[in-house]
Amino acid sequence: MAQDVLSNLSDRSKKMISMRIFNAQVNVTATFLVNFFVLLAVVTWLEMTWQLGQGFWQVFYLRFLMMLLLSVAVFGHVIGHIFSARYAKAPMDEILIPAGLPRTLYQNNTVSPDVHRLRAIGGPIFNLAGMLLSLAIYASAGSQTIASDLAAWSAIGHGSVLLFSLMPLPIVDGGSLLKWTFVAGGMGEVAADARLRRINWGMGIICGALGLVFIAMQLWIPGVILIGMAGVLIGVVTGKLS
Repeated sequence: MAQDVLSNLSDRSKKMISMRIFNAQVNVTATFLVNFFVLLAVVTWLEMTWQLGQGFWQVFYLRFLMMLLLSVAVFGHVIGHIFSARYAKAPMDEILIPAGLPRTLYQNNTVSPDVHRLRAIGGPIFNLAGMLLSLAIYASAGSQTIASDLAAWSAIGHGSVLLFSLMPLPIVDGGSLLKWTFVAGGMGEVAADARLRRINWGMGIICGALGLVFIAMQLWIPGVILIGMAGVLIGVVTGKLS
């Protein structure tokens, strides 16, 4: 059994690119890099299909820049946590970037609620600043320009990460901020986790019901988005997503 565990860890390390950013260990899986370029290829192909007459390299170059800006929104969020954790005097030990959401890992979790909240706030602050800066560039750039197109995508990326990170899910910053606010108010950790689950159940049911109403009204896009949000909320509460 021990040999199997060591073998799995060895295989995992071989599939990762390791580096240090601001003295924090960062491990990027090879799967993430593969997914990045697969998505880039799909986006490039779709744009060339929808807008005939554009050269391949022009489209590829612009969508590559778009993907980089979206990646900045995601990974800059995590780097924001490095600085907020240092400010809280409880630094981060590792950032893991798998095929899905990046994860911040801390060995020392026996810290006060205020420290937990300071750790959690760095990412949202980064995305809020990035979104405002992107909107300012978009407003100052001329319409139908490359700068305005890229600034718009950057604002969308930062705004999307910001909104998702502030949802009251246990796996993201909003859930951590809410839980430790409950604890700071005198509630026990177990009771705070239970209240957070009830909040997610309630929000999941409301989002699902509103999504069905929108679909019945043939408002397909907001309906599908709300049902997707309901699935995420309920999936996390039931342990299907983590």
